[in-house]
Amino acid sequence: MHPRQSEKTWLLRQFPTNISQEQACKIAEETGLSEKIIKLLILRGFLNVQDINDFLTPSLNQLPRPHLMKGMTKAVKILLESLKSGRPVTVYGDFDADGVTSTTVLSLFFAELAVPSGYYIPDRLTEGYGLNLEAVRKICETNKQQWGEPGILITVDCGISDEEVIDEAKKLGFTVIITDHHKPPIKLPPADAILNPLQPGCDFPCKNLAGVGVGFYLILGLRSGLIENGHWPEDKIPNLKSYMDLVAIGTVADQVPLTECNRIIVKAGLEILNQGNRIGLQKLFAANKGYTSEATTEDIAFRIAPRINAIGRIGSALKAVELLSTSISGDAGKLANELEEANNARKNIEATIFDEAVHLVSTDTLKAANSLLLYKSDWHQGVLGIVASRLTDKYNRPTILLTDCIPEDTLEIKKLVKGSGRSIEGIDIHQAISSCQEMLERFGGHKGAVGLTLSKDKIESFKVQFDRSIAEQIEENNLQTPSLMIDMEATLELLSDKNFISAYSLLAPFGSGNPAPVFCLKGQRLTNPRLVGSNHLRFTIMDRGKSMNGIGFGFGNFIQDAQNSLMDIAFTLQLNSYMGQNKWEIRIIALHPAKH
Repeated sequence: MHPRQSEKTWLLRQFPTNISQEQACKIAEETGLSEKIIKLLILRGFLNVQDINDFLTPSLNQLPRPHLMKGMTKAVKILLESLKSGRPVTVYGDFDADGVTSTTVLSLFFAELAVPSGYYIPDRLTEGYGLNLEAVRKICETNKQQWGEPGILITVDCGISDEEVIDEAKKLGFTVIITDHHKPPIKLPPADAILNPLQPGCDFPCKNLAGVGVGFYLILGLRSGLIENGHWPEDKIPNLKSYMDLVAIGTVADQVPLTECNRIIVKAGLEILNQGNRIGLQKLFAANKGYTSEATTEDIAFRIAPRINAIGRIGSALKAVELLSTSISGDAGKLANELEEANNARKNIEATIFDEAVHLVSTDTLKAANSLLLYKSDWHQGVLGIVASRLTDKYNRPTILLTDCIPEDTLEIKKLVKGSGRSIEGIDIHQAISSCQEMLERFGGHKGAVGLTLSKDKIESFKVQFDRSIAEQIEENNLQTPSLMIDMEATLELLSDKNFISAYSLLAPFGSGNPAPVFCLKGQRLTNPRLVGSNHLRFTIMDRGKSMNGIGFGFGNFIQDAQNSLMDIAFTLQLNSYMGQNKWEIRIIALHPAKH
């Protein structure tokens, strides 16, 4: 089987053959940027001045217009007519950070328009992902009692695969607008309007929007329609940029590529986020004891999104919508503390399941299997995906965790188990479980992550066939030792150069599709290496009067090597904000004693 993550081979990225060093120097002259920065940009495929300038200075003016999205004209027409007639609108979202921010953005905008509206997010454990019939019937009855009719049902970050439920919703009297970003089925649901850049015939150029991005485009289109109809005086037209902090959070949290439209959205959203105007986000930062005036995509990915996701995993995601919507400081503080408590509980549950899962993995299993499939009856469904991801990192194998379905359906003769799986680079786990679909009750996902439900008595047979499918992919793809690609060998002098760092900052925001460049320093003496927190390595690097601090999260076991040997370090740069001061520091991603 494949080596562990720590055994990756370091490879230096090669300069592309379709551009010469002389051309690179010329681009550096024309842009006024250092050759090192230009090299990093060329390695990312930016080969001319225009593309580089567009990438480094993304502007909202570069966003495609809403009417390019198929279904937009129809959806806007439905909503404009509903505004005139006073029909109620219900936003139906998902329980993750993308769904929560989508629900919040639309709900806040409808409130701004004084539209009679409400929102609904299903319970992860008892209702599951997507539209469910009981919820739609409940919304129908509530809306009839409150407003006299079902009204308009808008899905966000879900709905594209829910043909039967949408058909029933139409029979109940709903007008249905789907906004989604997941891959559409061959047969689309019978909705009145569908917004999804991936649907056939959609000319919208940005195909990788998150669910919140598609929802945001709906209110962009509606705003344009309202302006054309003279809904507001010119000086009262709302500036939708105020919503972009939420759009950025959902976009980063859903790990869509931060390129094209998403790069523009997140760059603008971070500006709004850093203005600190949304009281709920202020309180959320304060609750996790690390407020920074310069939030980055890392803050979203590791501080904001996990707390929004946690309340949806082990509680009600509705509380996250309330937090992001409220303007009352006391309410925001109380809700932020609830999200923080849910996240702490999630960590504890996750740690327990991880430890239990590790104990189920024997040496014989690792020798014999190309994958891991682990089952325990009382694991918490809400965190199985996170734990599966940690196990793939530990064992470098595609991993599926299963547990008993909750609640158990007493009408079902067969007992069902439900689970989540995560994969490794080069292995399509969705393809693998698709080859076993005759054994499954339900499944879905993509090449890196899946969810599935099957009968308990089929676990063993599924395990065998799933592992066989993984083995076939390993053989077919001829997977070699995993590699860590290094963008550039660095020096402390380069990392301390203000012009380099200033230009480097323009490469952000970093994330999926635009990862932070990976640098390496070889043969370094780590000054004052010490353990901090839970197994983290703190140190300083010094050379010729220059110095830079560093941190290696989870690298505490290298303390003795760092004390006794010169070290090779692979790392990214991160801006550390502390006590009002911003300092760049090294963040280790791989480390080993220097090879002589």
